[in-house]
Amino acid sequence: MDYYSWLKAIHVFAVFVFVGGLMLNGFLFLCLQPGSPQSDRVISYARWWNGPITGMALGLVWVLGLTLAYMGGLFAETWLSMKMVLVLILSGLHGAQSGAFRRMQQSPGTPVSAFLRNSAVVTLIFIAAISILVIVKPF
Repeated sequence: MDYYSWLKAIHVFAVFVFVGGLMLNGFLFLCLQPGSPQSDRVISYARWWNGPITGMALGLVWVLGLTLAYMGGLFAETWLSMKMVLVLILSGLHGAQSGAFRRMQQSPGTPVSAFLRNSAVVTLIFIAAISILVIVKPF
């Protein structure tokens, strides 16, 4: 049985879920009116999804990604190092989004930073760069 292919398929699925979560969060930050009754309910749903679903996907992305890199002997590759830096930044973005949702739930009316309102665009730019690094391997 080819475990590498199975791990890669699960890794790609986890990436889809993780990126979807980042995009959803960015969209919600763009649309939410802090302090409104609707935003409180949306924030609680977002936190429910963000923690167990997007967070679990993030963990799988890292565990499976590092496992695949080890199995493929890819740690010496420059493109992989660059990709890992970008994924680390996206991981930090997820943490910032999670923290903002938590603060918004604890203190209704907390304003959303411009960076988080534009985080969906930031996510797309990073995913485009990661895709180029993984497929083209320019370095």
